[in-house]
Amino acid sequence: MSINRQKKFNPNSIAVKYFAVTCIFIIVPILVFFILAQRFNTDTVLDQKRRSDLSTLNAFASSISAYMASIEAIASLIVRDEAVQDFINASSLSSMSHGKAIYKELDSSLCLAPFSDIDASILAAGLTDSSGLFIGEHMLNPDRLSYFFHNFFTKKGPILEPVWTNTFSIEFRDSGEVKKVLAHLTPVKDKEGNISGYLVLFLDTHKFSELLTAYSDDIYVLENVYIIGSKRKVPVNTSLYSFSQINYGLLLNDNCVIIDQEDDSLVVTTKVFPQLDFRLLLISSYRELRENSVIVYPNLFTVMIWGIFFAVVSSLVIARFQARPIFYLIGIMEHVKEGNFNIRFQSKAKDEISELGFTFNSLLDKVQALMDEQKENQKRKQKMEMQMLQEQVKPHFLYNVLEMTSSLIRCSLYQEAMDTLENLASFYRISLNNGSNIITVKNEIQLVENYLHLQKMRYIEFMDYMVAFSPNIYDYSIPKLTLQPLVENAIYHGIKEKGEAGILCVTGYLDGQRVVFEIYDTGTGIAPQKIKELEEAVAAETDISNHFGLASVVKRLNIHYNNQAKLLIESKLSEYTCVTLSFPAEK
Repeated sequence: MSINRQKKFNPNSIAVKYFAVTCIFIIVPILVFFILAQRFNTDTVLDQKRRSDLSTLNAFASSISAYMASIEAIASLIVRDEAVQDFINASSLSSMSHGKAIYKELDSSLCLAPFSDIDASILAAGLTDSSGLFIGEHMLNPDRLSYFFHNFFTKKGPILEPVWTNTFSIEFRDSGEVKKVLAHLTPVKDKEGNISGYLVLFLDTHKFSELLTAYSDDIYVLENVYIIGSKRKVPVNTSLYSFSQINYGLLLNDNCVIIDQEDDSLVVTTKVFPQLDFRLLLISSYRELRENSVIVYPNLFTVMIWGIFFAVVSSLVIARFQARPIFYLIGIMEHVKEGNFNIRFQSKAKDEISELGFTFNSLLDKVQALMDEQKENQKRKQKMEMQMLQEQVKPHFLYNVLEMTSSLIRCSLYQEAMDTLENLASFYRISLNNGSNIITVKNEIQLVENYLHLQKMRYIEFMDYMVAFSPNIYDYSIPKLTLQPLVENAIYHGIKEKGEAGILCVTGYLDGQRVVFEIYDTGTGIAPQKIKELEEAVAAETDISNHFGLASVVKRLNIHYNNQAKLLIESKLSEYTCVTLSFPAEK
C-alpha cells in the first residue's frame, strides 16, 4: 500500500501556508504592536471616562443629598410646632374615648396650613398616630395610604428616627389625580419624650428630573428596575430594559460597563445611592469614545516589501524539509478516513511532525473507547429525558385536574370543565409529542400556557399569571418540558408557600443569537444561601431535595446545546424571585 503521494500544486497546501506565514512573519508583530497600542489607548480613555462619569454622578448624588437635607430640616421645623404637637395629642385622647374612627372627623390641614407653601416639591403633608394610622386626612385617598403605610410600619416596626420610604402612588380626592411620590416620616414626640405620632411629607419624584436639568449628560435615577427620574419624558413605571434594552443585573454595583446594542454600544456608569436605595446611571455612546481614542497607523509599504522577500526565500527552504512528512501524515489520515483504523504513522525522526504522527496513533487507539463513551452518553441522555418526563408529568397532577373537573361539573360549570379538559388534553398532547424530545418554542409556550391555565383554575384564590413572548422565538427548537418545571417551582415553592395572593410572569425574547426566558414570581423568595446551593447544584448537575427540575432542565439543555445553557437566579425574601434561562437559538 503506497502512502507517499505526489501532489500537484494546491493553493491550500501546507507549503503555500508556510509561505504565507513566513511572508507575514515580519508584518504581524508590527501590526500587533500598533493594535495593542490602540487598545491600550482605548482602555485608558475608558478608564478616564469612568472616572469622569463617577465624578458627575457623585456631584448629582450630592445634589440629592442636599435636597434630602432641606426636606429633613423642614420636617424638623414642623414637628417642633406646638399646634402640630397639640393636634396629635388631642387626637390620641379623642381616640381613647371614641375609637380611632374619630380620626375621619378631624382635619389636620388646619395645623399644617402655615407650612403648605414652604417647598414646591412637597405635594402634601399628613399626620399619623404612633401606629401609622392617618389623622384627619381629607386631601388624599386614605385607602392607598393605608395599603402602603400598613405594610411599611409592619416591616419597619417602631420608627424612632426620621426615615425615608420607597416610592409609591398617592391619589388626590378632589381631582382623582395620581402622583408618584416618596415620603419622609419624622416622629412627633410629646413633652415626656414619647412618640405620639408621625409627620409624613409626600415628595414629588419629578424633583429628581428637575435636579438633572443642571447636567448635560444622559443621567437616569432608578428604583429597582424602574426609571423615576431623567431629562427625557419617560412614562411612570417604565422599566430600564423596556426603555433602553439594558439588563438591570449588570448595574448592581458601582461600575462602568460596555453594553452591545444593534446600532451603537453604550457606556453605562452606575453609582449606588444607598440613602434611598436608588441607582444613578450615566449613559453615553461607545462609538464617540472610540473615535476619541483612534491612532494613525504608519505606512507599512516598505516593511511589507522586505517581509515578502524574506518569506519567499524562507518558504523554499522550509517547504523542502517540512512538507514531505506532512504529506505522509495526510496520506495516513486519508486511509483512516476510508475506514482503515489499523494503519499507523511510522517515523524515526523526533521532530514535531513525528510527535504529531505518534499523537495521531494514540488518538486512533482511543477512537473505539470514545465511540463506546458516546453510546453511553446517549443512553444516559435518553434515561435522563425519560426521568424528566416522568418527574414532570406526575400522576397526582392528572388526578388533581380530573378531580377539579369533576367538581366543576357537579357545580354545573360545564364550560369551565370543558376548558379544563381541553387544556389538559393539549398539555399531554404536546408533552408526549409522539415520543419526540425536541419541539418548537411555540409548542413549549402552548404547553406552559395550558399548564398555567390548569393551575389558575386550581389556585384561583391566590394565583394570577401573565405571559409575554416575542414571536421571533417561535420557530426555534427546545427540549420539551423545559419551562414547565421552572413554572411549577415558582408556583409551589414561591407563591403557594407565601400564603397570599401572588403573580407569576413568564416572558421570552431573542437576545442576539440566544433565546432567553424569564420566570418571575412575587412569592416567598429565596435566601442568598439557598440561591448559592441551587447554583452549585446546577453547575455540578446534581439533584437536591425539592429542586430536581431546576438541575435537570439545565442538564438537558447542556446536553442538547453542548454546555451553552445559562441559568441566573435573582431573589429577595418575601418579595420576588426571577429565574433567567438562556440557550443558543437553533432552528
